[in-house]
Amino acid sequence: MLTRRQQQIWDIIQSLYARNGYTPTLDEIAQAGGISTRSTVHQHVQALIREGRLHTTAGKRAYRLPETTVARHPQMPLRLGLPLAGRIAAGKPIEAIAGKDEINPSDLFGGNGRYVLEVRGESMIDIGIMDGDFVVIQQQDNARDGDIVVALVEREEATLKRLYRLPDGHIELRPENSQMQPMLYPAESVQVQGKMVGLFRSY
Repeated sequence: MLTRRQQQIWDIIQSLYARNGYTPTLDEIAQAGGISTRSTVHQHVQALIREGRLHTTAGKRAYRLPETTVARHPQMPLRLGLPLAGRIAAGKPIEAIAGKDEINPSDLFGGNGRYVLEVRGESMIDIGIMDGDFVVIQQQDNARDGDIVVALVEREEATLKRLYRLPDGHIELRPENSQMQPMLYPAESVQVQGKMVGLFRSY
């Protein structure tokens, strides 16, 4: 039997998961529930783990929803966890050693202000971003030189390119394709909408 506060937190976790597709952080739970201290949320999450409502995980949130709970709520996206089997070199072969940890795409790429875009075109193929790939974008309006960004050009067209600020005040949007030329714009014509933080591809 859950206490009133534990039930509230349990409902918040399910609601935020259904909306965002990943489990909320302790701070997000506290904010949604009007709880002043993170430690209080932590105590209740641990109680939910002991009750079997949540499971522990090696991810940064330290807990996850059981797949049986996800299955009972069709509106919830499937939270896919994959076993971390070890490490492998891209050059010479090394042994891939089985382990007990789990890698979850939600833990790697999920977070506030993140979304996915499907790539169209071949302007970034030299660094392995191919037509049809899905890139994970962190929504933000600033970037450092060399970041791969979603840039809105002249308030009309968005593009995925590396961004550089030039001494003359222009912005260079540089493709990663040796067959294409960089694009130069006045700084006021380019608005950063997000930064690339990950990539998905199926084979």
